[in-house]
Amino acid sequence: MTKDQTGGPLIDTSLPHSARMYDYWLGGSSNFAADRAMGQAIEQAIPGIKAMAMENRKFLGRAVRYMAEEAGIRQFLDIGTGIPADGDTASVAGIVAPDSRVVCVDNDPIVQAHAHDVLNGTPGAGRTVYLEADLRKPGEVLAAPLLRDTLDLGQPVGLLLVAILMLVRDEQDPWAAVTAFLDALPSGSHVAISHPTQDFDPEAMASVARAAEEGHMTFVPRDRSEVLRFFTDWELVSPGLVPVMAWRPESPLTQDERAAYYWAGVARKP
Repeated sequence: MTKDQTGGPLIDTSLPHSARMYDYWLGGSSNFAADRAMGQAIEQAIPGIKAMAMENRKFLGRAVRYMAEEAGIRQFLDIGTGIPADGDTASVAGIVAPDSRVVCVDNDPIVQAHAHDVLNGTPGAGRTVYLEADLRKPGEVLAAPLLRDTLDLGQPVGLLLVAILMLVRDEQDPWAAVTAFLDALPSGSHVAISHPTQDFDPEAMASVARAAEEGHMTFVPRDRSEVLRFFTDWELVSPGLVPVMAWRPESPLTQDERAAYYWAGVARKP
């Protein structure tokens, strides 16, 4: 256990955490031995996992740019934001639409520690706030004063649920949690979801799930129909729910579009 850089809450470094493991895959330095060990164990099952993590981050960027440029959205709720880094929701929104307001939600104290440094060192950082909360408690997230002071839930919101829902077990009903967020947002809001799946390589994903369980971490891959349920009755934006690399790629695909084992899509609330 260690304290964060601000002297805040204790951080358990003995167990892997998804945000820090993802940071390791992206080449960051905000991770610990347990995170790297779990990341390497998953890499043994899926050798291309680091490239897949990067493709997932690129999807996040494309989704935010679409929401800001084509849908005109200026406020974003990013749940499971992870360690602040280039290409995340706040940085992309700040480039595309500098007047955007962003609430980033995560339940890892180290994310809060790094967010504190970013907010203190970035001009105009008042447009981005970080809320320590759990996506499994949507009522608490939506009622948080920090969120209410930053976002106007009477105006369209861009909701980001990128590579986060696999951390919630079926018995905890992640579909109900997502529906609660969707129901709270007005017409014209958009949601972006990406989710790892066993559809492309069941054996590899089964190995990842076993490794996660041994490391006391939840990892639940889901098939296309299960991922599609998260969008409820919202209208999927073209090209629909597709392999992550195939969602509005910036250049022609030069490799199998199924190289990243994620489903990804963006939908609009009618």
